[in-house]
Amino acid sequence: MKRSSRKGQGLVEGALVFLIFAGLLVGAADCGQVVFAHQSLVERANQATRWATLHPWQGYQPVVNMVLYGQPEEPRETRPGFLGLSAENVVVRYQPATPERPDDETVSVSIINYESHFFSPWLARTLVSTRPVLVSAPMPRHTAMLR
Repeated sequence: MKRSSRKGQGLVEGALVFLIFAGLLVGAADCGQVVFAHQSLVERANQATRWATLHPWQGYQPVVNMVLYGQPEEPRETRPGFLGLSAENVVVRYQPATPERPDDETVSVSIINYESHFFSPWLARTLVSTRPVLVSAPMPRHTAMLR
C-alpha cells in the first residue's frame, strides 16, 4: 500500500472509538438517572407514608401534597411536583380500623406511571414506568398514644 492512502487511518479509527466511548458514557448517565429517580421516588413515598402514620387521618390531599411538594399544604404559587409528578401519579389508600379489627388501620402510598426522560439521542423519548412505587405502613392507635 502506498503511504498516502494510510494518512487518515488513525483519525478515522480514533473517531470511531470516540463515538463508541461517548455512547457508552451517555448510556451510563441514562442508567444512573433512572436509578436516581426511582430511589428518590421511593424515599418521597416513604416520607409521605411516615407523615400519614404520625398524624391523625386528615384525608388524602395532605399525603398527596407530601409526595408532590414535601409539605402537607399545597404551595401558594403554582409549581410542578417532585421530579415532574402530578396528582394523577399519586394514589393514596387508607384502610380504617374496624370494630372487629381495631389494630388493622393502614395507609399506602403508590406512585404510578412515572415518566423518565433520557439524555441519549437514540433513546430521546419518554419511558413510562409500569412498576409502581408502593409503600404501606400500619397506623398506630392515636388513642393509645395519648395515655
